[in-house]
Amino acid sequence: MSAIVPVLGRSERRLAAIRYVEGLLMEGQRKSIEPLATRLGVDGQSLQQFVADSPWDECKVWNQIRREVIGHLEPFESWIVDETGWLKQGEHSVGVAWQYCGAVGKQASCQVNVQLAVSDGVVAAPIGARLFLPQSWIEDSRRRNKAGVPKELGYATKAEIALQLIEQALEDEVQPAPVLGDSVYGDSWHFREALRQRGLEFFLQVSPGVHQGWTEPIRTFKERTKTHPHPNEPPAQSLTQILGALRPEQFKSASWKAADGSTKKTRLAWLKVYLSRALFYHASQPEAVWLVVDWPADAPEPYNLYLAHLHRAPSTARCLRLSRSRWQIEQYFQRSKNDLGLDHYEGRSWRGFHHHLALSALAYLFILTCWLRSKKNFISNVGADAPLDSATVTETHRLLPILSNNL
Repeated sequence: MSAIVPVLGRSERRLAAIRYVEGLLMEGQRKSIEPLATRLGVDGQSLQQFVADSPWDECKVWNQIRREVIGHLEPFESWIVDETGWLKQGEHSVGVAWQYCGAVGKQASCQVNVQLAVSDGVVAAPIGARLFLPQSWIEDSRRRNKAGVPKELGYATKAEIALQLIEQALEDEVQPAPVLGDSVYGDSWHFREALRQRGLEFFLQVSPGVHQGWTEPIRTFKERTKTHPHPNEPPAQSLTQILGALRPEQFKSASWKAADGSTKKTRLAWLKVYLSRALFYHASQPEAVWLVVDWPADAPEPYNLYLAHLHRAPSTARCLRLSRSRWQIEQYFQRSKNDLGLDHYEGRSWRGFHHHLALSALAYLFILTCWLRSKKNFISNVGADAPLDSATVTETHRLLPILSNNL
């Protein structure tokens, strides 16, 4: 914490931040303010004020996470974008709306936030997060003002929010790696093009019915500002149609060990496709991208389809790793919710929600660093070169007797 809390400024803020993270880490079923403060033996009102109202900038905490912590976890196999949600009653909590909630797998009244994580191939570490505001909130000035939503904030899709988080990570010089995401991100031409322009690789799940294209380059012509396929070119096909033409010899067998120790098997195939959507957005040529198919031999249809932009040609091993790596961010979401109170915040404000996201990430990163330190060949110097913070030392000494009494 000594490497992180100096950006908060005043000593009472630094002290409150340390206490809040301690409370998230301690045993207990509920991690909202009051039970958390009771376990810590501190005044809940001071913690409430720090999280919900104090004007510290959570972006600076994320900056410190990316600069002081994340580099110790390199090398990275991937960056992962995904959203997570939690159920909410009522209509006053910022961003709450009737929308898809991954936690229950259907539409529900919930809050949803977009997160960016890095992964070494085994675990994911959060490096950025932001609440998704539905259009209904953007258009309701009364609710916005009551929740403290910044006046300048306009509507942003989940893919646009993910790009903002990726831009912040690039500015803080996080080691680049292929970007993984589900079809919320993969189906967006703008998202794919933005990653390509930033020199990033991607391996993104897509919906087969959304995309059309060709398996060979085509000629085009321009009419005013719009680009069209040349009349002599064949019509574009859906990805489903393209898949139907794949031959058995184009598939390569792949296997891996599952978490339960069993061996899983699938088949992978890839081919270059040229997608027509780019022409709709005035590109001079269709988008050239790898279509990667994950199709188990005994399955009637593919398990997943991916669009990939890679700096070198695909291989079976790399496609298998990237196709199976996105679950690591789900593991982070589950553990943070079950053990660290990620979805326990009961405040209603924009500021409080984002303060909680950053502090929850700190708690998870502490656990992750401790776990990695137990590994044979892992050496972590997180915070080793940071000067001791007086608030950190004071709170550590205060907490030790409480922990001893609970053992």
